[in-house]
Amino acid sequence: MKQRRIRTLLGIMLTLLMLYPVIQDSRPALLQKFEYDLYDLRLRHFAKGDQDPRIVIVDVDEKSLLEQGRWPWNRAKLAQLLDQLFDRYDVAIVGFDMVFSEADSSIDLQQLSRLLQDAKTIPSLASLRQQLDPDQRLAEAIDDRPVVLGYAFDRSDRELRVGNPGVSVMGSDVLLDKQPIPEAKGVIASIDTLQRQDVYGGFFDNPMVDSDGVYRWVPMLQRYQGEYYPSLALAMWLALFDEHQVMPEFESDISGEQQTLVAINAAGQQIPVNPSSGLLVPYRGGQGSFPYISATDVINGLADPEQLSGAIILIGTSAAGLLDLRVTPVSSRYPGVEVHANILSGLLDDRISSEPDYTLGVEIIQILLSGLLLSLLIPRSSVMFSTLMTLVWVATLVGFNLYAWQSLLWVIPLGYTLFLIFILYLFQQTTGYFFETRNMKRLAGQFGYYIPPEIVQELGRQQNAVHLSGETREMTIFFSDIRDFTQISEQLSPQQLSRMMNIYLTEMTRIIHQQRGTVDKYIGDAVMAFWGAPLPDEEHAKHGLNTAWQMLLQLPRVNQQLLAAGLPRVNIGIGLHCGTVSVGNMGSEFRMAYTVMGDAVNLASRLESLTKYYGCPLLVSGDLATGSPDYLYRYIDRVRVKGRTEPVELFQPLAERASADASLVAQIEIFNRAVRCYQQGQWEEARRLFLHWLADNAEDSVAPLYLERLNALERDPPKENWDAVFSHQEK
Repeated sequence: MKQRRIRTLLGIMLTLLMLYPVIQDSRPALLQKFEYDLYDLRLRHFAKGDQDPRIVIVDVDEKSLLEQGRWPWNRAKLAQLLDQLFDRYDVAIVGFDMVFSEADSSIDLQQLSRLLQDAKTIPSLASLRQQLDPDQRLAEAIDDRPVVLGYAFDRSDRELRVGNPGVSVMGSDVLLDKQPIPEAKGVIASIDTLQRQDVYGGFFDNPMVDSDGVYRWVPMLQRYQGEYYPSLALAMWLALFDEHQVMPEFESDISGEQQTLVAINAAGQQIPVNPSSGLLVPYRGGQGSFPYISATDVINGLADPEQLSGAIILIGTSAAGLLDLRVTPVSSRYPGVEVHANILSGLLDDRISSEPDYTLGVEIIQILLSGLLLSLLIPRSSVMFSTLMTLVWVATLVGFNLYAWQSLLWVIPLGYTLFLIFILYLFQQTTGYFFETRNMKRLAGQFGYYIPPEIVQELGRQQNAVHLSGETREMTIFFSDIRDFTQISEQLSPQQLSRMMNIYLTEMTRIIHQQRGTVDKYIGDAVMAFWGAPLPDEEHAKHGLNTAWQMLLQLPRVNQQLLAAGLPRVNIGIGLHCGTVSVGNMGSEFRMAYTVMGDAVNLASRLESLTKYYGCPLLVSGDLATGSPDYLYRYIDRVRVKGRTEPVELFQPLAERASADASLVAQIEIFNRAVRCYQQGQWEEARRLFLHWLADNAEDSVAPLYLERLNALERDPPKENWDAVFSHQEK
């Protein structure tokens, strides 16, 4: 009990110790990586894996670079790309996953050639410059069209300020200003010619990359100069519905004292975010989750119109040389443009997973429940049962987690809880093994010579302490003795006697152990054993009688071993009785022994002695016969032994009931009727039945005893209060 409480207390202390980093949000890097890996695993498992045709990526790929020239292209070519997308292919919206932070001073020679050919007079240089201005050409292509330009915020101390990010989606707000939203010090945006106030813009940089360098979170907002600007995907979502503002939504945090950002309302849709405005990117699958069309095919009019008509277009690059590849949960080389595409796809499906504001509370509860359950369960259960229950609990947690992920779109951390379960399970089983091993050694020292090893192991696994100081129990007591041992020992040398006893006692002790018995002591040639302690045994009578029966069956084989060793054969007598005894450590300050005492012990010893008088190898009391109904018994006598006034009935087991044939059953019934007739005073009938028995069992030694008693009774009839109890005056 004490060990169990210690293990439970240590488990709870370990749980609280591991809970501290969760509350402080300072988890070890290795465990945080494990949490990331579990998130990625769930994401990949539940990813749709199909292609979303609503969003198309116009890709500045290797083919485009080969046909249209190296990057950056003349912006007039990009203007031609926009004209083709809107005029020829009728797309819904276009977003640029790129920034035009410097003026384009290049000249499109083909356009210059066309101007000179079409001009009637040689145009002036100023006129040519104005007509060939690629930035102006691109600005004209953007005018009055749903186009979103990209830009990047700078968080370095250099405070770079190139261009203007355009119009913010929200000004300063008392509650929003208190949120840990990423704050930029500078911006790298497109030139003013392109990024005018009426042109949508959104940032494509990500200040929320996880510690392992993986894109899982993307902020929807960044704070710059006191105002809030949208991500590229959010800006495109607003442009799609011709909206310009967003509304933050707040809820009370776990303490109830502060308001925490939980969502952003954009164009009538609630977008779940964390307090930093971070959104979990809803990846549909690996690269290729959206149709890719080469930019050169669009420019040349070779793209499939059905694929582009009404589609949301993102212009980006997958070319390795342009370095827009990201590490994501679904791929270590993932085009950055597809990150925005995945966010737009999730918004269109209204299927954005989130970590609710009460996520920390849920994680703390599942950690505490796991710690308490394992700390209380494992010390009180077997290894197999505790392992099974631990697996069931893990399956329950995982099942709930997957249900929340798939059906409720909740992302609940699982890694730290699973790690705690693993550590607690390992800790509890290790400490349990330590305590059990220590108990085994202690118990082996106390009982190892007397009870079988498997019982010692059971004792070591007992949750309750074994009482050694003494207690009263219902038990079965066993005594056995070698017949004529004094005469045999006189004929043997000390070495031969030792050899004989070793062979005999080894086999007899093995049988006692097989039947879960405890050897109390060896008394010369005698063996004393008992059942029912130190472990309780509801079938102690059955196990004791099975032991005696097996000893008698094995005795011929033991005699063969003795004869082979040049030693004499032996015969034994066994007495068994079950009753209430005192059991525990008894002795003096100098020597203690775990033994039994009481009237039942003395009676068992008397029964063994009576086997000599009746000539039976095995005698049991009536109490033991009642507790072991699996045997057929011959009713031997009703006697009063020396030192005891209460009479006891004696029985001799002759066969196992299941294997006894009908003739044996009939013979036993004849003998038992004879004994009953004797006890009832029907002496002539008793004599007849005993003689009938001897006709088939001439070597029996019990029936002649009764015939002698009948003769004595005829010579000297008993008094009227005769109780048919035979009194034995010798031990």
